[in-house]
Amino acid sequence: MNKDMLARIKSRNQRPKVERDISFGTQSPASQVPEPDLEEQSNLQPAQPADPAQASERESPSLEAQLVQLIQVGPRRNIRLEETLDKEIGRFVQEQDLTIETLLEACYLVLRDHDELKARVVSQAAERLAERKEAGKLRRIYSQMQKLKGQ
Repeated sequence: MNKDMLARIKSRNQRPKVERDISFGTQSPASQVPEPDLEEQSNLQPAQPADPAQASERESPSLEAQLVQLIQVGPRRNIRLEETLDKEIGRFVQEQDLTIETLLEACYLVLRDHDELKARVVSQAAERLAERKEAGKLRRIYSQMQKLKGQ
């Protein structure tokens, strides 16, 4: 059995070498397109430059102007939500074809213009913050108690 395996390995080295065809990735765009007749050439529009850098130079001022006008988005934030509210909000934004981020932005923009609504929301947020702080303290105490029991 070992001799048969050795013969198979040796025969691999004697296989003919085949040149790899890499022309697909290295052909220039001009070599891929057939040359038109002289009659067709007279009816053609002036050719666009084959060099993408030249094409982008012509388009870049308008693209840059458009980019400057776009909304600038800040860095990602990791937000943590109450589990039930997270599910509700997730369903809501999915139904409305929104994202949580755009919903939060819109809510803030509406609150900014409505003082009474802003006061209600800030009051609710302050209550929720106090509840979260209390829950955090209780979790920390429980964790410390568990560590002391383990010693």
